[in-house]
Amino acid sequence: MNKSMVYLIYFAFYTFVLLWFGKGGFKRTKDLRDFYVAGNSLGLIASIFTFTATWFSAASMQGLTGMLYAYGYSVILYSVVGWFLGAVALIFMAVKLKDYDILTIPEYFRIRYNSKILQALGGLIIIICYILYIIIQIRGFGIVMSELLDINYTLSIFLVYLFVIYTTFGGLFSIAKTDGLNSILFFIGTIVAASIILKEVGGFVAINQKAALISSRPFPDFPYIIKEGGLLDPFCNGLQRPIMIFTVCLAWGLGLATNPQYAIRVSSAKDKRTAVRMISFSVLILAVIYIGILIIGIGARVLEPSVKSVQSVDEIFPYIIDNVIYSPLSGFILISITAAAISSANSQLLILASGFSYDIYKNLFNPDISQEKLLNINRLFIFLAGTISLILSINPPKSLLIYGSYVWAIFSVTFLLPLYGGLYWKKATKKAAFASFIGGLITIIIFSLINILFKISDSFIHPVLPAVVVAGILFFVVGKITYNETN
Repeated sequence: MNKSMVYLIYFAFYTFVLLWFGKGGFKRTKDLRDFYVAGNSLGLIASIFTFTATWFSAASMQGLTGMLYAYGYSVILYSVVGWFLGAVALIFMAVKLKDYDILTIPEYFRIRYNSKILQALGGLIIIICYILYIIIQIRGFGIVMSELLDINYTLSIFLVYLFVIYTTFGGLFSIAKTDGLNSILFFIGTIVAASIILKEVGGFVAINQKAALISSRPFPDFPYIIKEGGLLDPFCNGLQRPIMIFTVCLAWGLGLATNPQYAIRVSSAKDKRTAVRMISFSVLILAVIYIGILIIGIGARVLEPSVKSVQSVDEIFPYIIDNVIYSPLSGFILISITAAAISSANSQLLILASGFSYDIYKNLFNPDISQEKLLNINRLFIFLAGTISLILSINPPKSLLIYGSYVWAIFSVTFLLPLYGGLYWKKATKKAAFASFIGGLITIIIFSLINILFKISDSFIHPVLPAVVVAGILFFVVGKITYNETN
């Protein structure tokens, strides 16, 4: 049987199973609480599956692997380290957030600060950020499908659009079921790919010994030639500046700590203990997966020091699987990459829809709308937002990992202080939350424009640093002033 037929069988089987798992959510969804947070009923296993699947996206599976291939170990410092530090913060959030009966994270802002406007602003940020971030998942899926089915990229991204829309329509119950399937697939797929590469190279020690000797340009459009020892150097022999690594790590870490897609998993867990254990066990599972990703990225560079036929880091992993270490399991590994993209996109699309329908429309314009009508509005907006992301994905960003850090940074500078400050600081006031939210947002926009106009983003600092500093100062100064005024 030829390669194309094998790949088609894998794809057909995955499609059938995904549709089968997804249909169960439609039957269980009766109201908004079911749709958004699965009735606050998810047990530990289901919570771990959906948290892990939401976390592990195309940015991890393809973006991180490709960046490891290109830059080496330095990438771990500004991505995985930041993500895991953000997970620690999530535990502190879970302990307090579970005390609030909320359906969305912006709803917490309304309850804590008695502000419908702040809730609506939170919903607006979610809509903008997730429309931009879903592009990552669609691009990742499109790259793999082009390799898997030998079809045009534009046609490939239309397939993920259909999968994501379908699984999201059933709400969190539907997503949680498909997340179980997708989590198992990308866990096994990563381990299998890492094992094949380890065998081909001769073990982990051999990978590092051989990687230290590489001196080449990873692919033709890459701007640098990595010199000997660069792949093992924490700063890639000077190509990755310490300040840049620190600030990108900050963007990812704080972004993860405040990201609604993780915070809402806390709310969907059946109790506080389950929420805390969900985060803890998920991080352990993810640590194993990231070890596999590290082996794949560095090991692939050893096996193929330079790839002539790719144009970006995000294409490296699928190319290696299909061309360098091809085996009867290659189709399964490629499907596992698509599972990572789908499992994040549908969660983000669900939260995005709630940002419009619940946090903006119901909150400001139609508070008495029936749950049935609001569910229909949710599904309509899922379709609309998914379509916008699909159109934007036709000309996607070149690097999923770097692009994603900018999107996550917006959550860092808007949600961080109002969320954690509100949970842990008694003097947090509505005016303080507004000042922090708006001040942080304006600052990151200004510094991002400076980086773009003067083309200094790769050598200076990530705009999240000054924006978080400004947001923090405003939050605490305004909080102290206004708390004394009202007490």
